[in-house]
Amino acid sequence: MVRRPLWIVTIAISLLAAVFLAPTTQAAPKGNPYNDPNLVSMFDGKTLDGWTAQKDGQWSAKDGVIHGNGTSRGWLYYNKQQVGTFRWIFNVRQVKGNHAPTVLIWGTTNPIRDALSAIQFQPPNGGHWDYRPGKNNGGGSLFKQLPHTKWDVRTWSQCELIGNQATGVARMACCPLKAGAATCKGAEVLDFTDKTAGQVGPLALQVHNSGIQDEYRGLYVESPVVTSPDKFITTG
Repeated sequence: MVRRPLWIVTIAISLLAAVFLAPTTQAAPKGNPYNDPNLVSMFDGKTLDGWTAQKDGQWSAKDGVIHGNGTSRGWLYYNKQQVGTFRWIFNVRQVKGNHAPTVLIWGTTNPIRDALSAIQFQPPNGGHWDYRPGKNNGGGSLFKQLPHTKWDVRTWSQCELIGNQATGVARMACCPLKAGAATCKGAEVLDFTDKTAGQVGPLALQVHNSGIQDEYRGLYVESPVVTSPDKFITTG
């Protein structure tokens, strides 16, 4: 049996300890608060990279928030991906204004028309409008508003909007966020159904008219939808 000097044994033990016991310095990947690994962040929290505005100066980004500057009516659409069947989750509040916040789905950027010729949902309480050519009206029976407590648009709300291109069904669920809370349990507030409406198009924020200052944060999209496009993940 070969006897090694004590100092060699001590160094060997120290090296093994350094390899197996040293803490890892690799940061865990940043996720989202909805436990859905298929959601993709749409906003870097600092810039409008990935977004296209109708006009310069209408929108700005700062401190984790996309801010509507209130300069004029206009949209801001996500330009990294257009979607037909999708899940879209975001937080929204109104800082100043006289019309509910508005978002747009199933519109078109070619050609560009008023409000992107889109279907408009009004979070968090479920107003609506149909901007498609030949429409430009409230949509009538195509929309169904579901009863719920009316929430204050001046406080942050969470909303989930799901759309199924094949069926022409789009639905929205929202809830008010308590101070400091990352999520809340949503309640369905608005349904839209028109088999002719579903198409690949931009997801867009809209300032309805000048003087309105709406804010958005925590924007995520999932498309194609891995989880069923007909089921919310925020209402459970």
